[in-house]
Amino acid sequence: MKRLLVILYILFSGYNLMAYDHGKAGFSVSILEEVNRYKIYSVFVLPGTEFTVSSESDIQLSGLTEYTSQLQVKKWNVSAPLIPGAYALTISGPKNEEMHLNILVLTPMKEKKGEYLNGYRIGYYPIATTETNPIYSRPKGLFEVTEENQDMLLTPHFTMQQFLCKQSSGFPKYIIVRERLLLKLEYLLEKVNNKGYSIETFGFISGYRTPYYNKSINNVSKSRHIYGGAADIFIDQDKDGEMDDMNEDGLIDEKDVRIFYSLVEEEFNNPDYKRFRGGLGFYKRNTVHHGFIHVDVRGWKARW
Repeated sequence: MKRLLVILYILFSGYNLMAYDHGKAGFSVSILEEVNRYKIYSVFVLPGTEFTVSSESDIQLSGLTEYTSQLQVKKWNVSAPLIPGAYALTISGPKNEEMHLNILVLTPMKEKKGEYLNGYRIGYYPIATTETNPIYSRPKGLFEVTEENQDMLLTPHFTMQQFLCKQSSGFPKYIIVRERLLLKLEYLLEKVNNKGYSIETFGFISGYRTPYYNKSINNVSKSRHIYGGAADIFIDQDKDGEMDDMNEDGLIDEKDVRIFYSLVEEEFNNPDYKRFRGGLGFYKRNTVHHGFIHVDVRGWKARW
């Protein structure tokens, strides 16, 4: 009888029998100034960009032999292909563990004609000056998203499609996403699951925005979204497309958004979170959207 009650509790409490899989490997690598330990990871680079992949462990690279060369036992050189597109590289570490690295080669911005890049309306980025913070520099390229690659996993729990701009258009579309934002979202997703909110990924209101779309919704001209450094997200366990009733009071309102906001704010002084510090915004439901929070990786604290 006691066992039956336990089973019924599990079924009706919504308890997740499947443990959250953080998607981490048993080793880490340093790539383009970021340290990654997720089994799936992505970098956005211009054609021909050279970068190193290094680790504290012995590693081997495979899959793009003509573009890779070993410098040391724990360090490799990678030269991005010259043709824009998605390329796969496998990084093998201790105990036969593997990481799958997506090398996402950008279409250079110099190919943009007026407001358009291959028929997709980008608009115009704000003019950067020598005094402008580097994070506000115009992207030197954007990645071409097609119907075939839009569902690609960028990290274990986030796909390319989630970051697409909401403007109406056919394919190809173009985006840029900062690697640090991907790592921050994975970090926060794990924390949310550790708090008992069982979700595979976040719901997205907005990821990347073209300057054209950003202007059309009357957002600030230097929004972190147009630089690929921000996401507007919510917790959606029941997958109904809006913020969940997190305090279980029978209502979906700003109190639920505040719980999510506070959960993220609690991480601010965590040493592991230091590199992810940035903007944190609170947005309650209005006539256009339901409630959500904004997170970005601008590098300094900003709150609203």
